[in-house]
Amino acid sequence: MRRYKGRALKVSFGRMESKLNEINKRFKRPLKIKSPFFKRVARELYLFFALDEVEELLRKLPRIPRPKVNRREEIVTLQLPPPPEGIEIPFPGGKLILSGREAVYYPHSYPDRLIQAHILANMLKGLYPESYENQGELLWKSVELRKAKAMEYLEEVGCEDEELALEASIRSTKLWPALAIMMAEDVTEGYAFLNSPLILDHIIHGRFEVKNYVFDEEELEKFKTFIEADINAGFDFRKSLAEVDITLGQNKFRIALDIPPASRGALDIRNLSAISKLSLPRLIKLGSIKEEEASTILKSIELGFPILIFGRTGVGKTTLANALLACLPEELRLISVEEVREIEDLSIYGMHHSPYEVSGKFDFIRFLLHRNPDIVFLGEILTKEAAEAFNLAYSSGLKVIATTHARGFQELVEKFEAFGQMLPRDTLAILMRDKRVAEMRRWNDGWHPVDMNLEYLDFLRKLRGADTNEEVARRKGGE
Repeated sequence: MRRYKGRALKVSFGRMESKLNEINKRFKRPLKIKSPFFKRVARELYLFFALDEVEELLRKLPRIPRPKVNRREEIVTLQLPPPPEGIEIPFPGGKLILSGREAVYYPHSYPDRLIQAHILANMLKGLYPESYENQGELLWKSVELRKAKAMEYLEEVGCEDEELALEASIRSTKLWPALAIMMAEDVTEGYAFLNSPLILDHIIHGRFEVKNYVFDEEELEKFKTFIEADINAGFDFRKSLAEVDITLGQNKFRIALDIPPASRGALDIRNLSAISKLSLPRLIKLGSIKEEEASTILKSIELGFPILIFGRTGVGKTTLANALLACLPEELRLISVEEVREIEDLSIYGMHHSPYEVSGKFDFIRFLLHRNPDIVFLGEILTKEAAEAFNLAYSSGLKVIATTHARGFQELVEKFEAFGQMLPRDTLAILMRDKRVAEMRRWNDGWHPVDMNLEYLDFLRKLRGADTNEEVARRKGGE
């Protein structure tokens, strides 16, 4: 069957793009369909392996007419309009076209090579690497192996299109299109309810909807396989929500899936690798925090004041904490204690960082006191035990940073009181709203305004333009 698909691919390039002359250089005589049998096979290949899927894709594209199918010709052709103008956000195998708060995803093959992309994808299925260590490595090695094979197929028809090969290789796996879209530069999170469009959070462009991706039953089943293939995840009648971490090349994702009938059905994908591209200098440039505020926080950390970053879900608490930690001196010994690790492993930048994933933070902090860390990041304070750990770390002389959920400063005090704890004196509380620092106050038996400390301004100006934490580390090292 793959041989017939390969013949169909050659025919499609010759007829759809008038490149018979180029193909003839590769063959002794012109490639024409004369055999009634091969006409039938070619038509079936187009309709079964390509056209049906193309039409299904096109039905999801807004305000684009159905393809004009010319059945008088020996070969089926598609005549599609070009993508509209808008902000282009590339991703592997395609791009998003953003206009206002709505986007449409277009594969690289649109509009001229959709058929070739579908035929290629079907030719590539069944090719797998000989060895792999986990699900993510299996998928990404399969993409790389299939891309190389796709390039060979394309060379046979005189075409050198690496992006088309990449698109076809991703199409041939379950990564297309959702996880391919999530690999777009500066996309931090994507989520959708069952039978609803995908919503993306983007560092530059904010939140917008991908109109022509619908999280339907077919997509739900696709993502269920990611969960069920992980030995530490899975579903049962008592647990309708499960999540799995998966690494695809340079991208690491946390996929959370909520399935019916216990719930409505929902998907959430967090791009964990995006946090490395949100350095403190970049957050300043994006307006998430002012230079004088960043300088004040860094000086407070140096002086040993406890730091508490709070706000609602998704406002950038952990992102700010990660960016601040990446700016600390390399000689400091940093220990992070999180139930689920969200900040980077900063040791890759030369810092003395030991990350831990534990649930019992209070007992673990007591254990860590014997290791003499300089600073502790406690992740999110969700429980009484975590609040006790925050106070224990500070009272033991450690520099401590944590995040928590609260709508305002009074609610933050009430939260600690509900846990039977008092906020430590001199706590610097940082309220985040809409991915920006909204206000900072200091606690001393009540909330007080914060006097800005500008001692770190020169340091921050030295870091200007360092948009990633890797670049921050190089600047700190004097490179």
